[in-house]
Amino acid sequence: MIAYCTHCWREVNSEAEVCPDCEADLTLDQRTYEQKLIGALAHPLPEARVRICWLIGENRIRQAGSDLMRLAADDPDLYVRKAALEGLGALCVSHSTSLLRRISKGENRLLAAAARKSLDVITRELKSCSGKAEQ
Repeated sequence: MIAYCTHCWREVNSEAEVCPDCEADLTLDQRTYEQKLIGALAHPLPEARVRICWLIGENRIRQAGSDLMRLAADDPDLYVRKAALEGLGALCVSHSTSLLRRISKGENRLLAAAARKSLDVITRELKSCSGKAEQ
């Protein structure tokens, strides 16, 4: 059976204990759950990257913000880009607002709508935080 190395994302035999490409030990992975999810954003299957973007947003893994921004801007798959935009909104990544504004004005309606929605979420959150700070 074919599996993927969780370090380099090359196909490996599911029985392998060491990746033949990157020589990672496939029997023991010391990374945290969050680190594994962030690493999985490089998975070769777009469907997996979409699911990982969602998981990152659901689990509020803030250290993935720059990775989601990169996917939102550059991933070749439209649905991965949309999922990354949604993840940015779920994480309330404030430094992503310029990217979100740019994409929200773009020609692709699907991406523009996702960017506007995330921008609205972040804007509301920032206003809420500044209102609490003033009280």
